[in-house]
Amino acid sequence: MTTPNVKTKQLIGEDDQQLQRIETLHQQLKAEQARAQELLAKLKSEDVQPPKSLLKEYHKQAQRFGKENGGKKRMDIGMSEMKAEEREIRELEARVSGLEGKVRGFEGLPPDRELALTEVENMRKELVVLARRRDEMFDGLVDENK
Repeated sequence: MTTPNVKTKQLIGEDDQQLQRIETLHQQLKAEQARAQELLAKLKSEDVQPPKSLLKEYHKQAQRFGKENGGKKRMDIGMSEMKAEEREIRELEARVSGLEGKVRGFEGLPPDRELALTEVENMRKELVVLARRRDEMFDGLVDENK
């Protein structure tokens, strides 16, 4: 039976030290994760209050906004109301974007309704002519290949 030499003992000792370091780091990471989860849960609750300096700035801005909007003030807004208003704003933005797309469909038409209808009718007639021409060309290609 052979006895472990000094090199082998040294390597085993170094492995043990590395294993201890890894275990220590693992424990520190677990503790940090627990603290982060607690903080996240606290931030998600509505009990979170902004710092006093931010509240003062918020009130100044809200008062200015209220004056600009005919005196309508909303100082008591909470996180859930803010999220609901943000959702409404996103819905309105999507609606506006859709309406802008529809409006782009009318670009190039005259502003007068009657003239615009006439222009649309002329374009439809031109489309029918072009579609017939396309079909005739396709039929001609098919006939050539027979």
